[in-house]
Amino acid sequence: MELKDNKYFLIDLDGVILDTKYDNYFWQEYVPKIYAKLNGIPIADAINVTHTLFNYKKKTKDWYDIMYWSNMLGIDIAKEKERKDNMDKISLNEGSLEILELLKRQGKKVFLITNAHRNTLNIKLKRFDISKHFDEMICSHELGYIKEDIQFWHILRVKLKLNYKYSVLVEDTFDNINSAYHAGLKNFVYISQKKNFNNPISPLVLSSFDKLSSSI
Repeated sequence: MELKDNKYFLIDLDGVILDTKYDNYFWQEYVPKIYAKLNGIPIADAINVTHTLFNYKKKTKDWYDIMYWSNMLGIDIAKEKERKDNMDKISLNEGSLEILELLKRQGKKVFLITNAHRNTLNIKLKRFDISKHFDEMICSHELGYIKEDIQFWHILRVKLKLNYKYSVLVEDTFDNINSAYHAGLKNFVYISQKKNFNNPISPLVLSSFDKLSSSI
């Protein structure tokens, strides 16, 4: 796929720029542990309760809303995320900053497009302030839809005055690529470990974001 002629780069946060190990640990291990302690129940029961709730809300706005989960679980999620031991687990994927710098040097318009809640993004920016690398940072809940919803991409195009013919979406979640495709976006970079990928959308499949340098 030829990407050099594209002007706009729409880049995901978690799984592309940042390692997802932090989020996986926080929600799958840390939150159940705090929930068990708070409610005086065995950790196995806390895992069952929290994971059931999480699974029920996947692919919805609530899934990404830490205020929703604070109310639902009785835990100050933002406070727990900002504990030093948890903050220290936030890490950049190797080479991600170099790619962002390369895009800016080439005069591209670069946008962070994330499903992360603004409060979550702000916490992560305290660990790594990557804001200078972007022309604008968009959190999906502020547009009323998440990236899995086609409507999000229609609203985004108008908000940022994008020409989707000359736009590239860099994502590690194929559901988001699929919805963007049906909203008119045609150029995709799919960050995935899959070596064989058969789909009519035909994204450029890369094992990591830093591999993008050879295509731009």
